[in-house]
Amino acid sequence: MHKEIKVAACQMYIEPGNPAINTKTIIEEIAHAKANGDDIIVFPEMAVPGYLLGDEWENEAFVRDCILFDQEIIAATAGITAIWGNVSIDEEKAGEDGRVRKYNAAIVAQDGRQLGISYKTLMPKYREFDDERYFYSLRKMAQDSKRTISEYLKPYHIEIKGKQRKVGISLCEDMWNDDYTLNPIQTLLDNGAEFIINISCSPWTWRKNDKRHRVVRQRIKSNPVPFIYVNNVGTQNNGKNIFLFDGSSTFYNPDGSLAKVAAGYKAEQLRHTIFAKQQKADTKVQLSSGQDREELLQGLIYGIRDFYKKIRAKKTVIGISGGIDSSLSAALFALALSGENIYAINMPSKYNSETTKSAAHKLAKNLGLNYAVIPIQHSYEYTINQLNNAEFTRLDGSDVITKVQLSQLNNENVQARDRGSRILAGVASALGAVFINNGNKTETALGYSTLYGDVNGALAPLADLYKIEVYELGKYINERAGKEFIPQEIFDIPASAELSDEHKVDEGKGDPIIYPYHDKLIRAFVEFRLDPQHMLEFYKKGILAEKLHFDNALLQKHFDTPAKFIDDLEHKWKLFKINYFKRIQAPPIFAVSRRAFGFDLRESQNNVYFTQKYLQLKSELLK
Repeated sequence: MHKEIKVAACQMYIEPGNPAINTKTIIEEIAHAKANGDDIIVFPEMAVPGYLLGDEWENEAFVRDCILFDQEIIAATAGITAIWGNVSIDEEKAGEDGRVRKYNAAIVAQDGRQLGISYKTLMPKYREFDDERYFYSLRKMAQDSKRTISEYLKPYHIEIKGKQRKVGISLCEDMWNDDYTLNPIQTLLDNGAEFIINISCSPWTWRKNDKRHRVVRQRIKSNPVPFIYVNNVGTQNNGKNIFLFDGSSTFYNPDGSLAKVAAGYKAEQLRHTIFAKQQKADTKVQLSSGQDREELLQGLIYGIRDFYKKIRAKKTVIGISGGIDSSLSAALFALALSGENIYAINMPSKYNSETTKSAAHKLAKNLGLNYAVIPIQHSYEYTINQLNNAEFTRLDGSDVITKVQLSQLNNENVQARDRGSRILAGVASALGAVFINNGNKTETALGYSTLYGDVNGALAPLADLYKIEVYELGKYINERAGKEFIPQEIFDIPASAELSDEHKVDEGKGDPIIYPYHDKLIRAFVEFRLDPQHMLEFYKKGILAEKLHFDNALLQKHFDTPAKFIDDLEHKWKLFKINYFKRIQAPPIFAVSRRAFGFDLRESQNNVYFTQKYLQLKSELLK
């Protein structure tokens, strides 16, 4: 009969790039676990340095500094076993970049001495992950030595309560092995592991935790053992994307059911006794659309707070137009930072309706924001007049005159730039605040925004949410609060930039985007990496709506002939491809979907291309 083992899963807040602070936290948490009588305490992957540090990993002085902190942690383990993540090096060998070889490692210590060190086997190199750029894998180490993975992946024999226990230790990706040729968890189990510990630094995305539960159940299905997953909280970034770490550390029963689950976005020690006679399952964790929205809302609120903490800012400036995007931004920031720290500015021109101006004021009042109205009509007219009267003289002796003539689109861009670069930036500077970007993912994809106008600011909190998701989250905030934070009229009017007479919301005029359809089209391009060729194939077979999950009536309503459908498809594909130049200059984005713009989706500025198969299908459909 197995003796019970008391395990503390330390879901700690990691300060990326600050091993001194993180080590202090680790040592304090070890002391708490010892006081509680725990046998083992487990910390997340890269708990000492942080994980998403970019090319700071090439700073050898920093790397060696991280490793020195291991000795302080080891010394703190008298009377307990501790497992934590850190970087490790091999002084005798170079990595594939010519620098000292580095490993993503798990260190095991007990009673003031190091028992061993485990290296990460599988190196993710998709989405935000780029492990092989910096670290050497156990898989490569085995290949180099011409030994099998099984010879390296062995459980630790650790004495706990007078009995030798076989503890299998894995790091993050080692359990997500479906697309690899190796199965590190199974190898540990085949080598006799009595239970598995997985230390992770795993960012939150939509329904990722549910997928992880299914993955873990599959990994221990043929060898039922307790499984312990330990993740961190906080935010980490790769420059263009900010990733939310929700923790959600979990103890799994041998049958794969959930024994205990830590709260999201909260630093805590989650305790559980494994090999206990009674095994209870946590049935509170449920999967639903409501839970999805709550997790998304909590993630964005947490992300805003942590981002502002990292940049040492308290106050923010937001342009609010009376539209849904700026309204959701204002609501999120009010929930995250409180209304007293939010400075909302309505910046109307003659094109802004009384409806939206009134809605903006009502929103600010509902949220308790600091509010100001700064009209732009006079400055807009002044700029238009200046530019339309400007002329260039060629100074080569020919004296050729070139006059500046603004188009309607140019006029609209002037308004956007006046609001963003002049007013929002100016007010933020004067108040010692930062200003933010209100753009959503659909508009970001199609370039429906103005460079140096609404493509600016310190943060783009909504840029990984499609327009329909913006509406849904706004409605959820009202439902959750039981009152109207965001005025109902903002949901009722059409989405509109209000930059010309073509955008009059009181006449039902709005953006030139069919959001229920184009949201799904953009999702197909961005998250599932589908091509216009796929769209034509689906369209020809009559299954486009089924594949993209939208109402088929939208096609007949807006594109009643193949020619109209193809014209729109090509137009949106071209906009998607050519507007990368705006995205690369845009603020950092919270990554919450399957693929976010930034360095999650790695784009390059290329010509627009249509495949040969696409051109063939187009020809067939237009006959």
